[in-house]
Amino acid sequence: MKTSSGKIVDLATALSVVKDGMTVGIGGWIFHGQPMALIRGLIARGVRDLTLVPAPGSVAPDMLIGAGCVKETACVFISFEHLGLAPNFRRAAQSGTVKVLEMDGPGIAGGLRAGACDLPYGLIPDLGTDLPKVNPNGYRKARVQEGSRPLLEVPAIKPDVLLLHGQQADEEGNVQYFGAGYFDLLMAQAAKHVICSVDRIVPTSTVRQSARLTKIPSAFVDAIVVTPFGAHPGCSPGLYDQDEAHLKTYVAASRDQKSFDSYLDTFVRNGGGEPAYRDKIGAQALAALTSGGAAP
Repeated sequence: MKTSSGKIVDLATALSVVKDGMTVGIGGWIFHGQPMALIRGLIARGVRDLTLVPAPGSVAPDMLIGAGCVKETACVFISFEHLGLAPNFRRAAQSGTVKVLEMDGPGIAGGLRAGACDLPYGLIPDLGTDLPKVNPNGYRKARVQEGSRPLLEVPAIKPDVLLLHGQQADEEGNVQYFGAGYFDLLMAQAAKHVICSVDRIVPTSTVRQSARLTKIPSAFVDAIVVTPFGAHPGCSPGLYDQDEAHLKTYVAASRDQKSFDSYLDTFVRNGGGEPAYRDKIGAQALAALTSGGAAP
């Protein structure tokens, strides 16, 4: 249920706005601040035919792809870094079951800036890559050139729904990050509807005392979902580290679709939601990941 502020809602209420065929943005960066509780909630709801626009990510977009929720993704990269390639993303890209629209950092940023400013396209420098050839709908030679530097047009990116994870928020919906904000604020400015999970709620007085930590002001937030360990198996900077053991379990389970479906049945589709997920991981394992729980 909603609180008196109207911002803090339960997981089911927050995700009820996500419909089949929508464009969904995902914040965070690789294993940092991935909105995993929201991702697991979407999979449990059985949403289909999504277009994903993730910031450079890992397990969040990979899990949605492996669960069959995605028809296409515009992305810079999806990677498990030292653990190798993103297994479900790679398999879907190779088989063609998910259409991949290749982008680079300037292209994603330019499209988001255009979306935030309600413009049809953004201008970025032409860096001489082959992206206009492999993604002609995403990169066009600019019709108007400024000076001697060649430019490209990138269409505006305006996600229907954006999923984020921050460390804490107050009841007004001001979201604080203990680490970097990456593309999250720009994505929030461009998106039509923003859902942010946080590990905890704090008093507004706490937010005001540490205003520098507020990366996503309330004006850009439509719903807050309180989900302790909501970024697991990724990290929530300043609160807990990424779970290397579980990430390895995830990668091993992603070796084929049958094995990954078994992983989803165990950890996501069991009907118990996030409390059941945390029970599966185990209190001792979660406690071992914590780093004190205090803002820097």
